[in-house]
Amino acid sequence: MQGQTILQCQVPLHKTALSPLVPSPPVVRGHPRTACTYKRFLRQRLQLRQPCQQLRASSQTDTLAAAAPALFDTPLQQLSGEQTALPAAAGVYAVYDKDGTLQYIGLSRKVTVSIANHKQDLPDYTHSVKVATVANPTKENLTAAWKQWVESAVQANGAVPPGNARNSPQQWVRKAPRAKPELKLTPGKGLQDLTCSLEELLDTVVKTNKVVAFIKGTRSQPQCGFSFKVLTMLNEARADYEVVDVLDEQYNPGVREAIKTYSQWPTIPQLYVNGEFLGGADIVEEMNEKGELKQALQ
Repeated sequence: MQGQTILQCQVPLHKTALSPLVPSPPVVRGHPRTACTYKRFLRQRLQLRQPCQQLRASSQTDTLAAAAPALFDTPLQQLSGEQTALPAAAGVYAVYDKDGTLQYIGLSRKVTVSIANHKQDLPDYTHSVKVATVANPTKENLTAAWKQWVESAVQANGAVPPGNARNSPQQWVRKAPRAKPELKLTPGKGLQDLTCSLEELLDTVVKTNKVVAFIKGTRSQPQCGFSFKVLTMLNEARADYEVVDVLDEQYNPGVREAIKTYSQWPTIPQLYVNGEFLGGADIVEEMNEKGELKQALQ
């Protein structure tokens, strides 16, 4: 309306435990009951929020319960020979000794590999296992399922399994070994400094090292998926091996093509064991699936 000034009232905001920003109660002179009314409003909101919080907590509990079977509902499997019956998927597992005593509860992206390592490292404590795969094996879901099993063990036995205790005398979790440096075939000044041919140099490297992998990249940073796959299989087999980076033209000039001529194999990576060419990524993977790779590396 003309001639009138419209005043906009800006209500001050303040933080509360219920919401980041909730309007402050208006203070009106002559109406002392306004503050009481506002407090009653907040109490009502709190009462409405509590059932929602309880519902969310119940939903999270149901999700964890569905992520993996309970510890004592999971059947016990005795280990004998190769663990072919165990799942290779991600999940949680419990390890028991020959007396049926629970020794350790673990989680793994590859349950079969972890249990095989325990069997090799701690044979006296690894006699039978319980295994449960986890649907949607995110880090959160795996951790939640593992905590659920540990809590069940504590409730039943009054203590955490011996292998999960901080002062456990057994080492159930393997520490990553310090990475070995890659082999450098030349001093870094070019092929002109070599006193032999590159083929003779490759022959010497292959025959003086038990296991040699010619890959693209380094041991810690392979530069192709096939090289990564070969290194992963060697690590899982706990092999002691050397690495030659065929992409390093400063210290390994010409090796990328020369090794193909030497082996008469057209691709990289290439794996050599005891002076003999074992194969590329596909052959090594096939041997690993049949259990032949581990035998060849011994």
